[in-house]
Amino acid sequence: MKTMRKQLLTPYGKTLPAIQGPYTKIYLIRHCHPDYFTKEEVGDKNMPLSNLGRQQRDFLNKKLRQIHLEKIYTSEFLRSHQTAEVFAKQKRKKIFVDKRLNEIDWEEWYKIKYFNMSQQTRVQSIKKYHLMNTRLRRLNTKVRRLIADIYKHNKGKSVGLFCHGNLIRAILTSILNTDVIGFLSLEIYQSSVTKLVIDKNGYIKINYINNISHLPHKPNEDLFLAALNQ
Repeated sequence: MKTMRKQLLTPYGKTLPAIQGPYTKIYLIRHCHPDYFTKEEVGDKNMPLSNLGRQQRDFLNKKLRQIHLEKIYTSEFLRSHQTAEVFAKQKRKKIFVDKRLNEIDWEEWYKIKYFNMSQQTRVQSIKKYHLMNTRLRRLNTKVRRLIADIYKHNKGKSVGLFCHGNLIRAILTSILNTDVIGFLSLEIYQSSVTKLVIDKNGYIKINYINNISHLPHKPNEDLFLAALNQ
């Protein structure tokens, strides 16, 4: 029977590990659109949501009601807390503030060319590649510990981490074990949801990344607006 089952598996199916419940679901939720015009006055940490951000939050909350979050964590940043607070109040859930979810200040950005360029050439074209890659490895270690700790204290639950784009990039690259090129190539939209599933033995799967199906329109933004020319 086992031999027959193995023969019936697709090449993809053969790569799947034997997993066992209960399953822990961790949702990485990037904050909604903040009011950037207030940044100079109140600072990055205290920027509130903009009118657009509050509209995004309404759509996001409809999705979150389908997910049935059992525990809610936010960063110390106001935009993260405001993204979570309405849903938490509606569901009578306590918000746990965790500074480990704070945004990561990453200053060096590069456009990453993919076609007609080898991996070695890409590395050479990024002036601070080795320095940035070393920094990313340290970040990867920190976020692995973060996810491991969240998992340890919430086994079998659905957990929402209301956090930030660079932190989500770091978590994903730590799972995918990619270098800084992978980190720089990821785009995480505001109000997006990324889902991780962990089984009782610690096997982790990325179910989906950057889901914004709850929003009525695709983000109207230039993905390369903040990138630096190489």
